[in-house]
Amino acid sequence: MASSPYSWNSVPHGPHGPPAGPYGPHGPYGAPAHYGPAPQGGRQRPAASFGRRFTARVVDYTVISVVVVVAFVLISALAEVSTGRQDIADPYFEAWAFLFVFGAGPVVFLHDWLCNAAGGRTLGKATLGIRVVRADGGPLRQGQSAGRAAVFGLPQTLPCLGHLFTVIDCLAGLADSEHARSVHDRAGGTVVVRG
Repeated sequence: MASSPYSWNSVPHGPHGPPAGPYGPHGPYGAPAHYGPAPQGGRQRPAASFGRRFTARVVDYTVISVVVVVAFVLISALAEVSTGRQDIADPYFEAWAFLFVFGAGPVVFLHDWLCNAAGGRTLGKATLGIRVVRADGGPLRQGQSAGRAAVFGLPQTLPCLGHLFTVIDCLAGLADSEHARSVHDRAGGTVVVRG
């Protein structure tokens, strides 16, 4: 059986499928690019919107804050029981205040690194139905996950300046209408997709 000059196999394909249709590579009305292999009989996954990513971060920060507060309460109770005193020394609370101000970066780094390396998503991302993948659509490598998490989380160790960097980092995704990639995505060679 001879193949038609217009068959699927005769058209040159890029890494993500056939050439763009009449609307260009991003679909009608500037729809975001699609990544990764298409599911069985389905379409490739579109890039996640800024709103989904932001909401996922809010969920993640809420979870991290709850864990830190519960850890503080439990450790304080253990300290009271072990010392037999109900008035814990001021240096104890000063140490916790120091950790609260300067310790957020390492906690966020570890949270993002370990969760994304394990399955491409944190609890917030899982809740919103989004995940982190390589720019070619494949699953994250350990080094990519660590690099991405370091650029996002570790600057938050510096009060004010680190948080300002993180805000600029995340808002950079708004400037990238095609992929919605922030600075930490570019550094890690990743993209956040729906699905």
